[in-house]
Amino acid sequence: MLHFRAIVLFLAGLISASANSAELAASTTIRIGGSGGALATMQILGQAFNKIHPNVSVVIVPSLGSGGGIKAMLAGAIDLAISGRALKDTERAQGALATEYARTPFVFATGMRNSVSAITTHELVKIYTGETRTWPDGKPLRLVLRPENESDMDIVKSLSPKMNQAVKTALAREGMIMAMTDQDSADNLENIPGAIGTTTLAQIISEQRALKPLTLNGATPSLAALAEGTYPYFKPLFMVTRPKPNPVTQAFSSFVRSAEGRQILAKNGQSTTSVK
Repeated sequence: MLHFRAIVLFLAGLISASANSAELAASTTIRIGGSGGALATMQILGQAFNKIHPNVSVVIVPSLGSGGGIKAMLAGAIDLAISGRALKDTERAQGALATEYARTPFVFATGMRNSVSAITTHELVKIYTGETRTWPDGKPLRLVLRPENESDMDIVKSLSPKMNQAVKTALAREGMIMAMTDQDSADNLENIPGAIGTTTLAQIISEQRALKPLTLNGATPSLAALAEGTYPYFKPLFMVTRPKPNPVTQAFSSFVRSAEGRQILAKNGQSTTSVK
């Protein structure tokens, strides 16, 4: 009897695998959207996945933000959402499932022409409150902010209690530069002389941005430092799906976590060794 059950289970597995293979073999599209700073790497992963599955087209939707991507996924507008934060209770209640696939150093960055290469939390407090408005060479300093509900701002506020209050002060200041998306932020940091703001090592590398990540409190933002714990500032990256994603989405998610996928992530400033 046990032998018969084993045969039945084996055959069922073969049938299921054949069905999944047939669906992947058919011409189909997987749509991915969400946190803007991770999308360029998703494009690179999609191209590599397409070489294995030529009939699968991976379409990257322009930046929706973490929350927007999750909403779009739950509504069926996209297949896979990329989030730079953990799920909220309301999102879990709607059926969203998240898998952390990588972490990337969260950085304060400035243009390549800026001579400054290091910053401290104490100096950032003065910048955000408006006490410091020039760089050491006397040139104007322009702070690029993100919306208050963005995950970047949550990370900045978590640096210290004084930093938390400084962020609130900055958001209340008039005439501040507000970047709505990760791409807007990076564009401003590249193009506005004296600009400083937040981004990730992943975005700088994957989008080939002309930006300099600053040493923070004496720690250098690198994957090695992140893995060792000597650079403790990072943004987690999650793949978010519905409870029963289609086989193509499942296959792509597995590819992201494969050896080839992990290599691509590492080349683009994202660590998988520090993922819990």
